[in-house]
Amino acid sequence: MKLIRILLCVTTLLTANLAAAQDIVLEDDGVTMTRQELEFIVSLWSPDMQRAAALDEGDRLELINMVLASKKIAREFERMDPATVKDPDAYWRHVLAVRDMNRKFVVEQYMKDLEMPDLEALAKERYTTQKNKYAWVAEQRKASQILLLCLPGRCDRDALRPKAAQLLERLRAGEDFEQLAAEFNQDPGTRNTNGRMDRWLTLGMVGMDAHQVGGVFSVEKVGGYSEVTDTPYGLHIFRLDEIKEGHYRPYEEVREVIIADLAKEYRDLAAKEFDARFMLTDELKIDKTAVEEILEPYAEALAPPVLPEGQ
Repeated sequence: MKLIRILLCVTTLLTANLAAAQDIVLEDDGVTMTRQELEFIVSLWSPDMQRAAALDEGDRLELINMVLASKKIAREFERMDPATVKDPDAYWRHVLAVRDMNRKFVVEQYMKDLEMPDLEALAKERYTTQKNKYAWVAEQRKASQILLLCLPGRCDRDALRPKAAQLLERLRAGEDFEQLAAEFNQDPGTRNTNGRMDRWLTLGMVGMDAHQVGGVFSVEKVGGYSEVTDTPYGLHIFRLDEIKEGHYRPYEEVREVIIADLAKEYRDLAAKEFDARFMLTDELKIDKTAVEEILEPYAEALAPPVLPEGQ
């Protein structure tokens, strides 16, 4: 209660002085707090703390004491002499950490305030000049298969090849693919779909065995069959079922992707230009002797070992 009475008296005395400084709402022992700062701190309090401060003046002053005490303690860091602190390494790690946070914050604010130019014309130009990158859709194919399962080291492929070749001859002679697939296909994924594969395939696609894709793309026309194709799973015969021809997507479909790339390039360039403002200037002064003394131990540590004569 004594602390509360003291704070009440101090608060009363400060009211008139604070009124003159429109933005400063708290001041004590040389430490001030602006309205914006206090509003943000209060927003971080728990609902109970916020309610207590709003309804009870004693609780309010206790909380004000807490936030001002925190700021006063933090001020003590500015009064420290790095030459006399007991742990100078910790001191400088702290300084550099705060400096790095400040640097990142300044850059982030600069980037947030960066005004993006109208990129529409440049996007249309890039669509024209880099059409393959942004708009080309490669040919896609769907197929069915008959797999004679033969995992490496578990069966003799050479002994199995005549059976695969005979199946291919029967297919090319006109026998029904679905019937033969139902009887001979040993692929777990297509056994119950008469060999029908549920994926559109493209050359070079990820997640599909290249030999399987290559076998499908070796077929010249829809309804045709591949040669017997070796994959890690065994011996395949592929039937080509559908083709989606390669084509270019219209500008409207890829516009957002191009705009996003251009915007990123603009931001990256703006960030480099911002950094360039803070590079070394002609006013640079260097105490060469001090710098050389600081770096000398590292030069010695990296110097190659001196070998004995004759080696």
